Amino acid sequence: MLRRTLSSILLTGLLSLSNSIFAEGEPRIIAGPYLQHTTQTSMVIMWETDTPCISGIKYGKARFRPSGQKGKPDLAKILDLNVSSIETRTIHEFTLEGLEPETDYFYQAHSLGSDGKKIQSDVLIFQTAVRATSPFAFVVMGDNRSYPKRFKQLADKAWAERPNFVLNVGDVVANGKNKDEWIAQYLGPASELMKRVPTYVAIGNHERNASWFYEYSSYPSPENYYSFDYGNAHFTIVDSNADLSPGSEQLQWIIADLSASKAKWKFVAHHHPPFSSDKDDYGNTDFWLSKRGDPRVQSLIPIYEKHGVDIVWCGHIHDYERTWPIRDGKVDQANGVIYIQAGGGAAELEQFAPTRSWFTAKVLRNWQYCLATIHEGTFRMMAYDLDGRMYDYLELKK
Repeated sequence: MLRRTLSSILLTGLLSLSNSIFAEGEPRIIAGPYLQHTTQTSMVIMWETDTPCISGIKYGKARFRPSGQKGKPDLAKILDLNVSSIETRTIHEFTLEGLEPETDYFYQAHSLGSDGKKIQSDVLIFQTAVRATSPFAFVVMGDNRSYPKRFKQLADKAWAERPNFVLNVGDVVANGKNKDEWIAQYLGPASELMKRVPTYVAIGNHERNASWFYEYSSYPSPENYYSFDYGNAHFTIVDSNADLSPGSEQLQWIIADLSASKAKWKFVAHHHPPFSSDKDDYGNTDFWLSKRGDPRVQSLIPIYEKHGVDIVWCGHIHDYERTWPIRDGKVDQANGVIYIQAGGGAAELEQFAPTRSWFTAKVLRNWQYCLATIHEGTFRMMAYDLDGRMYDYLELKK
């Protein structure tokens, strides 16, 4: 009886507090929930409500159906764990910890509004990061800005692949300082994918390093550049808009990060391409020579070669290009680094130079996404266009 009384007092106090500070009217979830950084034992979940709310997440480990049970399950038994906060916010972020590796969990986000009514998401599912010996798959796409309908088509196709996570190479919005675009151009169109699959972003120039990138993201600090491990692979995410000069904080971090990793596979992602056959971004090829790549990130090439990077993923140019393995300024099929420009995520397409680049293995002027799969020493990459046709395939062994 005493416990019940104390609970009632606490709930009454919270409702009274919420009534005093919340805006009037029943709140709505306007973005999400969506998944961010994951490890073998944790998952970050975020969402946004249109008014400040106190929020929480109910969740539980997926189980086999009990013998003899019919009909829908009791959600209270499926969602038997809970995290919550009494802090009032519009953008809500929770890290579920103490989870089991490579395990399915159901979850449901809920928020309490000024009128005392609770709103909640559908019951959704996620999977924690796989063990180092397990196979896994990830999707790479980028430059989806400005064209949400087309981006939704690609995001839905990516979701149909059931990847473990998504790597977006940037320019997810047209103007990162415009808050509305984060929902209209990015979180909204990709919602079916992002509420079940974690997404990692390499910040693009169109994000403009705006505060909204940090508000809507949750990655390892400092978030505009960071790294993470997944399976037997290491991913280094670089901010190619920021300072990369000799002695810069980010450059020193990149060297230290790649040096420290002992992962079997090493990948880097940043927005701007070190190698590109674009028609006019790096010199108008109708009249002049082109640098065929961004000089600022070309300075990183020797670092990637020294530290055994396998593939560098990039965007910025709105089409697809894969290079031959490159080392010391020439093709080296045994020891080179491959650069894949996956910038056909929905934005208006660009055009290639009229002559072939020495480094080009495959180009395609179309909207696309890449699906990469890894098991131990085998890497496979399949690139698909907007109609679901595979137009490029790559297999690596080590």
